[in-house]
Amino acid sequence: MPERMLTESEGYRLLKACGIPVPPHHLATSASDAWAAADGIGYPVVMKVISPDIIHKSDVGGVVTGIESPEEAEDAYHTILRDAAARAPGAMIAGIVVEKQMPAGLEVLIGGKTDPSFGKVITFGLGGKLVELLQDVSIRVLPVTEDEIRTMIREVEGSRLIRGYRGEPPKDEEALVRIIAKMARIFVENPHIHEFDLNPVILYEQGASVVDARIIVGDTPGGTVARLSVRVPQDIFYPESIAVIGASINPKKVGYSVLRNLLSFSGSLYPVNPSHSELFGRTAYPSVLDIPGPVDWAVVAVPARLVPGVIEECGRKGVRLAIIVTAAFRETGAKGAALEEEVVAIARRHSVRVVGPNCLGIMMPYMGINATFDPVSPRAGDVAFISQSGAIITTVVDWSLPEEFGFSTVISVGNQADLGFEHFLRFAEQDEKTRSVTLYIEEIQDGRRFMQIVGEVTKHKPVVVVKSGSSRKGRAAASSHTGSLAGSYEVYVAAFQQAGVVVARSLRDAFNLAELLASEGYPKGRRAIAVTSAGGFAVLASDYAEAYGVDMVDLPDDVLRELDAFLPPFWNHANPMDILGDADATRFAALFDVLIRHQEFWDIAFVIAVPTTLVDPAHVANEIVRFSRNTEKVVVGCMLGGDSIRSGQRILRSSRIPNFEELEDAFKAVGNILSVRAARED
Repeated sequence: MPERMLTESEGYRLLKACGIPVPPHHLATSASDAWAAADGIGYPVVMKVISPDIIHKSDVGGVVTGIESPEEAEDAYHTILRDAAARAPGAMIAGIVVEKQMPAGLEVLIGGKTDPSFGKVITFGLGGKLVELLQDVSIRVLPVTEDEIRTMIREVEGSRLIRGYRGEPPKDEEALVRIIAKMARIFVENPHIHEFDLNPVILYEQGASVVDARIIVGDTPGGTVARLSVRVPQDIFYPESIAVIGASINPKKVGYSVLRNLLSFSGSLYPVNPSHSELFGRTAYPSVLDIPGPVDWAVVAVPARLVPGVIEECGRKGVRLAIIVTAAFRETGAKGAALEEEVVAIARRHSVRVVGPNCLGIMMPYMGINATFDPVSPRAGDVAFISQSGAIITTVVDWSLPEEFGFSTVISVGNQADLGFEHFLRFAEQDEKTRSVTLYIEEIQDGRRFMQIVGEVTKHKPVVVVKSGSSRKGRAAASSHTGSLAGSYEVYVAAFQQAGVVVARSLRDAFNLAELLASEGYPKGRRAIAVTSAGGFAVLASDYAEAYGVDMVDLPDDVLRELDAFLPPFWNHANPMDILGDADATRFAALFDVLIRHQEFWDIAFVIAVPTTLVDPAHVANEIVRFSRNTEKVVVGCMLGGDSIRSGQRILRSSRIPNFEELEDAFKAVGNILSVRAARED
């Protein structure tokens, strides 16, 4: 059926049938009908225009409240029709709904929409006219449990009004939970409901009532074609032999860059080019079929029109993985999409798995693999980076070298014609070199499948994501109804958090988080301590802890007594611990010894060191390393400064201890991790 909005009376009928409370009501089509309905319902009543073309009724004079008599009901009927015609000319008027005016209470909203990536999602927030301005909402991908609904309600800043605020009695939260749960179930079970907007829902000390309902129904759109199984043999990502098809001696060709980058690969490397018998000192072959030994990977860098024939030859050769860096496929339009489908069909017939097309390629530093056309190869490290943008990868890798940041693997997903984020996440999950994963995502084709996979991966390894698109123009258009306050970017963030993924706003934040998680894992709790020799940073540490939800704990009496035994009399006797500007590595070491003995009262330690003429930063860094290795808690390095403290920073990095050069970044990272951990535990 074509998409349409249910009339308010139709919507009320649907809600009432499902046990959701609505006010007594009647759809009037004449003035006499209106006052007769008002008499029957009982005063006071509200009258509202019913039109599929009018979204915000009050904006066109389509709502009259406080009607106390038949005469007022008749007048209101004519007034609404007159004002609606003047302010919304051309709008189709289906009638005027007359309904019981419910007593005042706390107005909240419950909205829903069908997201193109994640399917049906539900939104909760404070209701009324200011909801679109305040944007104080929480979002969940359906289905949800009642416990998840309670958490969702309490995420909203305005939820303090539900608990009771400034003398107001608390409202019936459980009644609200029941309404959201019933509406979520209706939405999931009825494939014809595309969107809904219950705003406001009036919440009382006992009970609640929906007093306005917009429900849009229509035929369910078809789903996307599923990819091949996510269960890819993991050894496919550890090649012993690689062919570069389209290898070249022309520095302007992609095949030149790929072959040159792979010269450090310790396995068998085969250039393929019918015009040459030798490239870079390696025997070149006219076709992959002419290579004498087995070929695990083929990096394809030939013009798009030649790719189907190349993949056919790869299949006949027994190539397991084809990395197609060639562009001009689906991203260019219908003709390119058809070519891409042809390539995938050939690959599937031969059981060849495909990365790309239109991708940068794959880097695996531990194996000496740079199967990309990026001239820069990264250091080996603990973090897997999987990106939908090749340009982001080249920028990040270039940034990582002076920062001495390393990667276990770097993967450009390209068009994801076959292998996608889910497959690469599964690979990272079992890869022994990978301790955490960072994703750069622009779009996910099958959001529910992604949530399932990444949710399983996050149980074993931390995943951090940067999602582009937080300021799309479409977000403004989404305010056509309050259910659409769940804009596309917001739905992605909600889905990621439901799955236990840590969301970062910037790439730098993402890699700070990934490095921290790779090194230290998730904190067991949120109780934090901070140690510094600079009083100003002790004050800032307190400020940042409060801002990012990190709990600075009080120091136990026995710990204070032990610290007093060797710290100067004028230390601040508090947490954060200011051990004064003349502190050397020995003083830090003695304090660390106390904290090692008393690990029961803290979960996270921030160690803040600054340049001074009295201390060698390398000595302090070595003590931080010792401290970290003798605890089961999270230790965060904050060696602040420039070149004078670089030696200490290098020691921390070489020992896999994260260091933050900005103190706020350290607390932001830990606070972000704690919020995701808490949400998942709830």
